[in-house]
Amino acid sequence: MANKEKGFRAGAYAVIVAIVMAVVLVALTIFAYTTRYTAFSPEKVAQAYTDAIVQTGDGYNSYKTTLVSKNGKLKYGDFIRNAYMSPYVNDGEDVKQAEFVGTGSEEEQKAIDTVYSTMYDYYVELLNTYGWDDYDNMFNMYFAKLVEVRHNVYGDDFMNTDYMFGALEANVQTYSDYLTGADEVLAADNKTVLSEATVGVYEKMFGKDYKLTAEVTECKELSAEECKAYVEAYKERITPIADGGAARADSLGVTDTEDNKAKTAMTDAFAGLNHADEIESVAEVTVAVKDESGKVNVNQKVNVVKIGRSWYVDNTNIDTSALYLAK
Repeated sequence: MANKEKGFRAGAYAVIVAIVMAVVLVALTIFAYTTRYTAFSPEKVAQAYTDAIVQTGDGYNSYKTTLVSKNGKLKYGDFIRNAYMSPYVNDGEDVKQAEFVGTGSEEEQKAIDTVYSTMYDYYVELLNTYGWDDYDNMFNMYFAKLVEVRHNVYGDDFMNTDYMFGALEANVQTYSDYLTGADEVLAADNKTVLSEATVGVYEKMFGKDYKLTAEVTECKELSAEECKAYVEAYKERITPIADGGAARADSLGVTDTEDNKAKTAMTDAFAGLNHADEIESVAEVTVAVKDESGKVNVNQKVNVVKIGRSWYVDNTNIDTSALYLAK
C-alpha cells in the first residue's frame, strides 16, 4: 500500500497526530457515556462490538466491550500498559532521547512520519496475519517492533507509554481512514493542506453512498446447565493465559524493584483476565451485517456473559475475521 493511499505527508504528521488524539479523547468520552447504558443489554453489547469492527476495522477499541476491560481495578489502557508495554518502558531511567526530540524541527517531524509510516505497514501485516481476535500477538509483536523502529530512526533507546499509545492509536486511525476515507485537513491558516482528502476502500467496494448496518437478529440466553458447561469451557481457555503472567515477565526480563513493581503488575494484569467465578449468565447473540447493495451479508455469532449488572463479550470464544470486509 503506497504512502499516498495512507494519507501520510512528511513534515505534517506530528500535527495530524495531535488532531487524531484530540478526536480519540472526545470519542472515548462519548463511549464512556453511552456504554454505561449499553452494558446492561446483551443485544446492545454484541451489536456495538460488531458494529465497531465492521465500520472502521477497529478491533483494538472494540475490546472496551469485552472481558478484557473487566480486569479487577484495571481499565483497558492500564491492562495494556502493565501486560504489554512494561518490558520496554525506560523513561524513568535517565535514558537520553535524540537531540531533535521536542524541537518541532523538520528533522523531528520527518522522524515521527517515518516511524508511524513504517509501523503502519507492520500494523496492517499483523492485522492480516493474526487479527485482533489474537490481541496477545498483536500487542506483543507491535510494541517489540516499535522499539526496534524507533531505535533505527531516532538513534536512541527511549520509550514510554505515551509514545507507544501514540503510535498504535495513530495507526488504528489511519487504517480506519483507509477503509472509510478521510476529509481534507487544513492548518490553522485554513489554507495550508496538511492531509489531502482520500477515497476509502469501502466507497470503492460498495459505492459512494454505501451504508453498513449491524442488527441483532437473535439473542438466546443459556439455561443454568448450559451456562455451567459454558463457564467450564471458558475456564479451560482462560486459565493458562491468566496463570502465565509471571513466566511471561521472566521471559521478557521484567522484574520488581523497590520503586517499580513491574513484574507484579504484569502478573496481576494477566491474572485479572480470569472471570470464571464471576459469570452469572451467558447469551448467544447473532448480529447480521449488511449493506444496501446486497454485496455484504455476514452473520456474526457473539457470546456475551453477565457479571453483576453488566454484559461483556467473551473475547476468548469468537472469530471476527469475516467482519474485516476489506480483506
